[in-house]
Amino acid sequence: MRSRAVNLGIVIIAMALLAVTAVGLLIGRSGETDRAYELQQRLRCPVCTSVSIAESQSDTAVAMRRVVEEQVAAGRSDKQIIEYFRARYGDWVLIDPPARGRTLLVWLLPAVVALAGLAAVLAHARRAPPPAGDLSPADRARVDAALARARPAEEEP
Repeated sequence: MRSRAVNLGIVIIAMALLAVTAVGLLIGRSGETDRAYELQQRLRCPVCTSVSIAESQSDTAVAMRRVVEEQVAAGRSDKQIIEYFRARYGDWVLIDPPARGRTLLVWLLPAVVALAGLAAVLAHARRAPPPAGDLSPADRARVDAALARARPAEEEP
């Protein structure tokens, strides 16, 4: 009786796993849809600030997403699709523009600032502390007297 219940449980679990797998395969995105989404992530929405067309809900972004999907379905390469949008909007439409011309400054400036900051920190750390001057005989006598007064107080229980 017990083995029958165990077998029934195993069959139910196996059927549930098969059902979940089948639903996942039916609902899952196709390769073209994945490719279109990846391209949409690389293109900036002309209406929104620093938002890809995949994330934007503007009418322009919706139209651009449709164009990307149509071009992917037509069999164009990623490079051809990107060039299509660059020809219409310029390098600005790319989320990660190529490092050349004015955009080269955008890529290099953080590194230059970081190196300048590191150089400033190292220069500050290398500065020698000001030399401590020798004590005058009067100051030396005062320090010795203070130490003599402090030592007996420490030794007493």
